[in-house]
Amino acid sequence: MANKSVYQEFDTNALNYFDLASAPIYGVVAGSGIEDVLCTQDQTTYEKINSILTVPTESGTTFITKKKAFILPKCGVSQDRLKAALKEHGITVTNDYTLADLIIGHEGVSRNFQNGQNIMTSIMMSKLWNYEVTQGSKITENVMNSLITNYYAGDKNAVIVTEKITEDIRYHDLYINDSIYDSWILTGLAINLAHIIETTDVSVIDPQTVLHSSANKIELDYELLEDLTRQINAYNSEDTALAGKIIPTIDYTKHYHLLWKFAQDNGSLVYNYNRDKDIQYCLSESNFISFTQMCAQDMILWLEKNDKLCKTTFRYLEPIVRQEISIHNRDLYTFKVAVKKEYQQYLSINEK
Repeated sequence: MANKSVYQEFDTNALNYFDLASAPIYGVVAGSGIEDVLCTQDQTTYEKINSILTVPTESGTTFITKKKAFILPKCGVSQDRLKAALKEHGITVTNDYTLADLIIGHEGVSRNFQNGQNIMTSIMMSKLWNYEVTQGSKITENVMNSLITNYYAGDKNAVIVTEKITEDIRYHDLYINDSIYDSWILTGLAINLAHIIETTDVSVIDPQTVLHSSANKIELDYELLEDLTRQINAYNSEDTALAGKIIPTIDYTKHYHLLWKFAQDNGSLVYNYNRDKDIQYCLSESNFISFTQMCAQDMILWLEKNDKLCKTTFRYLEPIVRQEISIHNRDLYTFKVAVKKEYQQYLSINEK
């Protein structure tokens, strides 16, 4: 039975399928041990595997026929929230990727590391720049050195030098075997799972689509906007906790003028809930931070550029822009201000 660790034993069929069988396997320090990763200079194959794991092949109406879902590590949405949304469609979550027929993919599966930085143990694939590999050090009585030498002695390749090693062993005491200047590493989970997706009917869906398919999504209206603002700024933990439960359920694809107002009034959200995974995901996906920095006119122009401007949003935002008009020399001149012709279509009362 497979577990959720990114360090899975490499499947020979998967290595052959992606033409990676001859790529070197190195060790990386992970917790109290050393795990295997594959190192390659084949950027094309690396990007192909990344695309397989992250690009959705299911829509909001087709994924609901699936039975078991596997959530890729480092997902921006909490597992509890995804579990609840999937459960509405009779889909359960499994920690064994070999049992899943649906993969919850996301962009967080890959990361760039450089100059000997520690390689995160929950990242499935990474680009490395300026690293070295070692088979051990001159120091004999050292726990880290014992790990490295035992790994190397066990018919393994060298270990990638990171801060976890140099914090314990002086760099100049290490035996440096080789340098990794510009390469990509892949874990067993990344390669094995990409092979399964490519060769079977296992498919991929993104977290956002799963969440938006939930019946628990709510639309932001004026009353909810006022309630949330009051709760966020309340002095008691019960109100702020309640707001924290509601915010991730807001449908941020509608009522952009209210989303803008919400962002203008509650910029502290980013910091007050900085440890809440679901809120941070919601703020990122909804452009919340960008909205906090936009004046009303900027918001209108953003909506127009993204083909989201409608009469309701324009009629809400335009009077705010109008208040910011500044006219001087009134003693000698009269002025007439009018909305530009291309925006007059948004001023009629009827919405549609």
